[in-house]
Amino acid sequence: MIQVTLLLFWFALLVADGTPIGRTLRRLLVEAPARWCNRWSRGDMLLVLVLLAGAAAILWLMEAESRLFLGMFGPDIVAGASMLELGTLLDVAVTAVAVFTTLRVQGLRHWIAARFSRRLPRARRTRRPARPAANDDGEGPPFAIAA
Repeated sequence: MIQVTLLLFWFALLVADGTPIGRTLRRLLVEAPARWCNRWSRGDMLLVLVLLAGAAAILWLMEAESRLFLGMFGPDIVAGASMLELGTLLDVAVTAVAVFTTLRVQGLRHWIAARFSRRLPRARRTRRPARPAANDDGEGPPFAIAA
């Protein structure tokens, strides 16, 4: 019955395109759902696709009993999936804020150090003259060679 009604609405949209009733039908049946669907994000679409794939898998595996299962447990599945997604999104958002804040603080610290550090000319290092060893008694080898 629904298919026949949708086909009649589609036929009315085609036939009465320029008339006031055609514009009203177009506004109600095409533009309003398009505006509503335009507000959906990628995450919303992914959630809907995952739920539909899960429902299809349940229908395929459980055969006749799956309709009863999905009818009773379907709203709970949707509510649980939406709560899980919100919690996950919150965790991801907090982690991203923490990481980017850390990176910005480090970048700011480096910028301040580069901008306001004193760049004094370095003094040249000079080598000290080598001092003789403290146990050096004089000229000659450090040990005696016995003959």
